[in-house]
Amino acid sequence: MPTNSKDRKRRHGALYLIALGGISIVIVAGVMALQPAPTPLDWIIRATAMLGFLAVFLTAISAVFMRELYQLLGRPFIRVHHVVAVAGLVLVTLHPVGVAIRSSSLRVFLPDFSSVDAFLSLGGRPAWYLIGLASLAALFRTRIKQSWRAIHYLNYVAFFLATAHALMIGPDFGSLAMRGVAALMALALVGVFVHKRLKRWRLTRRR
Repeated sequence: MPTNSKDRKRRHGALYLIALGGISIVIVAGVMALQPAPTPLDWIIRATAMLGFLAVFLTAISAVFMRELYQLLGRPFIRVHHVVAVAGLVLVTLHPVGVAIRSSSLRVFLPDFSSVDAFLSLGGRPAWYLIGLASLAALFRTRIKQSWRAIHYLNYVAFFLATAHALMIGPDFGSLAMRGVAALMALALVGVFVHKRLKRWRLTRRR
């Protein structure tokens, strides 16, 4: 492919990423406008929660579409994946930091194992650690070799914990529409994960 064609794809890819970020912000702002927050800090907590939730979803689901992303964006998939992953990690970190400031307590970083209900409703806490661990696995993938893939799958677990957290106590997931969106995202992630596993299994059988 000619260099100028690759350059055009890269420029278009950057525009796609910027557009995706802009659309996400507009959607989140629209959802929050339906239920205004009492303070600027509450706005930040809610915005980082929803944007982080979306970024974790995109990080997990984009791993299935490596070839398609390369063809669309004209750049190595891993770079795009890392941009979204880093953005997600920053956002899901800012969310509990905001909650800690509001509550004047660092307990918000500690998972609650007192009951299944408490663990799931506060599922964002263990999800934060899992996302961090998955990110570290990707960072040191050349050292830990094949093990990094298994650890990286923790992004899937983190997303489902975050989904439980959002549906059970998230102020912006109380409506039927938002619950439906979260459920569809979870089903989509299950679908692509199963598809990926089946595809790899079929390839293994042919060898």
